[in-house]
Amino acid sequence: MNRTARLLIALLASAGPAARAQEVRERAPPVSPHLSVAVSRDSAEVLQLPVVRAEHLLEDGVFDAALRNGFSVRFHFRLELWRRTSLFDHLQRDAEWDAVVRLDPLTGEFDLIRTGGDVEHYTAMEAVSRALAKSFTVELLPPAAGAETRYYFLAALEVGSLSPSELDEVERWLRGDVSPAISSHGGLSNALAVGARRLLIRLSGLPSRRLEARTGIFTAGR
Repeated sequence: MNRTARLLIALLASAGPAARAQEVRERAPPVSPHLSVAVSRDSAEVLQLPVVRAEHLLEDGVFDAALRNGFSVRFHFRLELWRRTSLFDHLQRDAEWDAVVRLDPLTGEFDLIRTGGDVEHYTAMEAVSRALAKSFTVELLPPAAGAETRYYFLAALEVGSLSPSELDEVERWLRGDVSPAISSHGGLSNALAVGARRLLIRLSGLPSRRLEARTGIFTAGR
């Protein structure tokens, strides 16, 4: 066997595992987006702050086309503390925060803007998804009174596409400049506006998604 033949066989042998690995990756089903909320106690049985985490939010390709066609994607998180009763549960407190992802058409990079105005830059969608998977510890606990009262946390995440005009308003809100006109607050007129926007999104075919998660029942006392 001449030297050229031996070299060709060696190259084919080395390429085999890489090709098989690529084939496995291509066949692997896309992971599903997942939202979780957890609450725990420390070694002294003191209740700790709840932790919210959202994973694989951009890894199934649902929002790829919207981003590449000039639409940004908004991630609106809400955590609610509910008091459990025998008849009707009661909302006690809540907290909200946001993140927005957009694709810069000039650089081809993704900008991730979080509540507070911080901007992070990424070159790949997978990196943005990993950044969004960061756990959030939320300053939200039951009141000190009624230590044996039963509670639970309910977390929700709404993901939707934003038009350029909506993006401008949301960016100003994230920086703290104005109150959001398309948030979940603001009375009846704003609720109607949010409902109309969701209807338009469904009719236009733009992607949207809602995820929910909750904890088990717990008490504030030890």
